[in-house]
Amino acid sequence: MTGSQLGGLIPLLLAAFVVFRFAFRELRPRVVKTPQIWIRPAILTLLLVYLIVVTLQLDARDDAYTAVSLIVGAILGAAVGIAILHFTTFQPAEQRNAVRAVGSRITLAIWIGAFAIRLLARYLAPGGADPRAQLPMNCGTVALVAVAFIVIAAGFGRRIAGGERARA
Repeated sequence: MTGSQLGGLIPLLLAAFVVFRFAFRELRPRVVKTPQIWIRPAILTLLLVYLIVVTLQLDARDDAYTAVSLIVGAILGAAVGIAILHFTTFQPAEQRNAVRAVGSRITLAIWIGAFAIRLLARYLAPGGADPRAQLPMNCGTVALVAVAFIVIAAGFGRRIAGGERARA
């Protein structure tokens, strides 16, 4: 195996590890606490702001492309977040200010589908794999994930506040 083949395999193995870890987490029951539900959305929002600034500084010609990518990412993120909440089962947790959440194969498929759309966009977009062409799409991808996690955190917060019962 040559160095370039190995270099191309490393991102694939890393992605497979992340997907496997995420799938394992999504499919097992977990206790979600009120203060912790906002950590991931906050980190993703900061990352999004940083990525937007970097993208706009590197190439101002892509401002419209970046804006469209952000809008599409935010819309898809809201849809993903709502769908994840719909297909997640909630039960009361033994702890205060917490809820037990259990994802499903459907929630896992929703996440995989969202990222498959992003991968498809990489091949359909002008410039394809060119890193500069990817920056605006990366903004859209991070917007998708950030908005999805904001919607999910808000939904989890509502369920925690309401002492959610298990869905039938």
